Amino acid sequence: MAGAFVIEGLHKSFGALHAVNDVSLDIEAGQVHSLIGPNGAGKTTLFNCITGFLRPDAGKVLLNGNDVTHQPSHKLVKSGIVRTFQITQVFGELSARENVELAARSREGLNFDLFRKASACQEAREDAEESLEVVGLIEKAHLRPEELGHGDKRVLEVAIGLALNPEVLLLDEPTAGMSRTETERISRLVRQIADRTSVLLVEHDTEVVLSISDKITVMTQGRVIAQGPPEQISKDPQVQDAYLGAVEVGED
Repeated sequence: MAGAFVIEGLHKSFGALHAVNDVSLDIEAGQVHSLIGPNGAGKTTLFNCITGFLRPDAGKVLLNGNDVTHQPSHKLVKSGIVRTFQITQVFGELSARENVELAARSREGLNFDLFRKASACQEAREDAEESLEVVGLIEKAHLRPEELGHGDKRVLEVAIGLALNPEVLLLDEPTAGMSRTETERISRLVRQIADRTSVLLVEHDTEVVLSISDKITVMTQGRVIAQGPPEQISKDPQVQDAYLGAVEVGED
């Protein structure tokens, strides 16, 4: 059974470089699907093609059977495809609550509506509160991003993504620069939010990927070399040669 979010034969070249070469993914509803590979494998280019920041040369992006391949990024968000970035992007002069509420308002097209109803604004506030509650930031909702620790900033960006009510949430290295404790926190959060939305995750921490993923796709040099559940990927000789190296999965 096909998932709600399907990538079919996506291709993107820059001159002679095939950055994304006939990549197909099937992200099933309510699952964590991780995308891994060495630097230069094409993961970020694939994310950019999926989310409208780059136009693919060939292939399709399908959400619930609808072709959204060439929609611009802002329309993809309204369609239900939401992305966070490797570097946290928030409005520093606003509080955490205001950042999330702004996302909820933008989802409903309220930010530039001078005649918006008070009830619609109240709904956006309630959605912001719910998102902050889900990610565990409600007690710090009054703080500005600069007053939050690195881990909380990354969690805030996830809350912003959730406030956009995504059908699929694309997370770009959410544990980058984090301590082990913060990494474990993000890992638990990713598993938690998969109950409400599908997750496509790019992550370099193989321990995280193997522990929280339902399915893993491995890329190298722009193409997919393996796909499957964590236990299959961890034992694949081609994957170990290309990416995992000498890591002994499952051992202390």
